[in-house]
Amino acid sequence: MVASPKCERSGTLIPTKAFVEGLEQNGNYETEYVYIDRLNVTPCRGCLSCWGRPDGSCFMKDDDVPMIRQKLIDSDIVIWSFPLFLFSIPGQMKVLMDRIVGMVHPYMGQKLDDPDYLNKPMHGLQFQKEGQKIILLSSCAWTDIDVVYEPIRKQFDIILGEGGYDLIVASQMRALHHRGGERRLNMLRDKFRKGGAELATTGALSKEIVDYMQKPLFSDAAYRELVVQFVTHMFDRDDNF
Repeated sequence: MVASPKCERSGTLIPTKAFVEGLEQNGNYETEYVYIDRLNVTPCRGCLSCWGRPDGSCFMKDDDVPMIRQKLIDSDIVIWSFPLFLFSIPGQMKVLMDRIVGMVHPYMGQKLDDPDYLNKPMHGLQFQKEGQKIILLSSCAWTDIDVVYEPIRKQFDIILGEGGYDLIVASQMRALHHRGGERRLNMLRDKFRKGGAELATTGALSKEIVDYMQKPLFSDAAYRELVVQFVTHMFDRDDNF
């Protein structure tokens, strides 16, 4: 699921495609890229009638959501590919998530009296395929990913539980994409390809491979110079917007 409004021009697709290549080269996978920005997704009405239906389906059937919902249920691996937008997910992704809220268990009045509640799913997925992996593969301009991704981690920890998904971040991506050069982009691709290969061969992502993928390619000083160059020349490229 590609959540960038740039679709095929998304910088996040550079590590995403490399990760998927690692999967394809080391396992028997049929892959598909779905561009959320091109879907017909009517915003959620907040009626929550989906929680009253056995299959959790929405009452609105005349857009692309039923089709996407079925793809999400049937997939062995779901990758949400998105850039960081103001320390959160892009609006297109949020609108779709709102519409598939019936895929998680409803809130039934439980109180958060467990001191470890943030590490457990407050909803959890219904209808999830056995063994399905959910991966958030994101990119950002920042280097300090532990800080800037804290809101996203909290959101998905609350929805899916701490172990219900994997988050992989390509840091320094915007300046790397526009000013970093093909050699460094190939270094990034190689790292994410190895991550996909590990998932295909072992069925999981180790902390070591995630740390390896997320390790910045530039020193702080070099990256600051790249950021200045990017901001100074950000209007020079036709594919910037």
